[in-house]
Amino acid sequence: MARLLCAQQAPSSPDPGNTAAASRPAPAYTPPTHAERFQTYLRHTYGVGSFFEAAARAGIDQALNRPSQWPQGAEGYAERFGSAMGLIAVRGTTDYALGELFKEDLRWTRRDPHCSPFKAAFEDTFTARKGVDGHRAVSVARLIGPISGTLVASTWRPGGFGGRRDTVGGIGITYGLVYIRNLFREVVR
Repeated sequence: MARLLCAQQAPSSPDPGNTAAASRPAPAYTPPTHAERFQTYLRHTYGVGSFFEAAARAGIDQALNRPSQWPQGAEGYAERFGSAMGLIAVRGTTDYALGELFKEDLRWTRRDPHCSPFKAAFEDTFTARKGVDGHRAVSVARLIGPISGTLVASTWRPGGFGGRRDTVGGIGITYGLVYIRNLFREVVR
């Protein structure tokens, strides 16, 4: 039976020209310590990638003139950027809290080199490592975090998101930006 997750895939037959790789055992999974989980939270929520993500979200909102009560230009972009950073902080804190509660390892790990980076980035958007063996499974934190960030952000934006349609669109944009961030990480690293 074919495995669905990239992290669990292994080549079907070892490369005969690479006996060192064939004889090398797979590294054992070690669950993160509390300090490692907290470092992951800080890096993922307040690191450089978050600033790029906030800049992209602010640019999208600026182009769509959302919310329309904020002006265009540098002042409006700054408000949208600050709002996006707040959304990312809420999402990251929710991810961390739920990851702790459900014992999910939200660290990024290098995937099987035979796996498509598009597939690996998609999986990392919705799954996490769990259990003592580090198997990948659907992540409560990664499902709820983007939703919570968007919903909370709608409370400080003038007029909210303007209704259910804008809220659902905002959640979709959040998942899309998380996917793009994961894809960038897969391709660059």
